[in-house]
Formats: sequence, C-alpha cells, structure tokens
Amino acid sequence: MAFPPGNKYAWNGTPVWARMPAVGETVNGQPFAVPAGSKVMTIHTPSMGGATVKVQSLAPTETVEATQVWADVSAFDLAAGATNTALDAIPESKATTIPISATGGGYLRLVSSADQSSAVVSITVFFSRDG
Repeated sequence: MAFPPGNKYAWNGTPVWARMPAVGETVNGQPFAVPAGSKVMTIHTPSMGGATVKVQSLAPTETVEATQVWADVSAFDLAAGATNTALDAIPESKATTIPISATGGGYLRLVSSADQSSAVVSITVFFSRDG
C-alpha cells in the first residue's frame, strides 16, 4: 500500500494479513494469533462476491497431537437479557471493530459464508492497543 509522500502514520497496533481461504481450504481462513495487549480488532474485509465472514476460536488442548477443534465465537451480552450474540455475518467491503474481550483472544480464524477458493483474498485484521 502506497501512502502520499510526506505522510507518516504511527500505528498503535499490529496488523495481520489473513489469507482467505487458507491453503487447501474453501471457506476457512488462515488462522492467526491475537497479539498480547490487544484491546480491539478491526476486520477490514475486501469484496468477497457477496459473502460474509464469522469469527471462530481454536479450543485449547492438553497436547499438541490433539485434533484441532474450532468453535464459532459468541459474546455473552447481559444488556440484551443474558443472550449470546454470535460474531458472524460480518459484511464484505467494510471495517468492523470488535473488542478483544468479545472474542476471548487466543487463536482465531475467519470463515466465509461461501466458497472463496476461486478468488483468494487477504483480509487485514488490525489489533489496537491502549493509546
């Protein structure tokens, strides 16, 4: 990405570029770790042919040999009558901001609502810290 000459941007965070889909996948994106100290993540979704994305979290395991188990992420919302709000239907061509406390941190991936294997894209996820 090229910025106009003379512009300096002091980003207070960490960008991650997650491939969609991951190598050998059709709807599952490349997994990424949530950087330590992150407070908010902004998912910058490109045009994806009308598809939306959802957030999944990798369940911790006791051994490295265990099968990976991915679960859809929901945030428990006391203000909405103690309901779970799924982090899904994130639209294409938008920047969607989600507090890290809603994701649980750890290791995440984005999953598309439609096959993306014929049009691979890179989804930028920006993790902001205090400041």
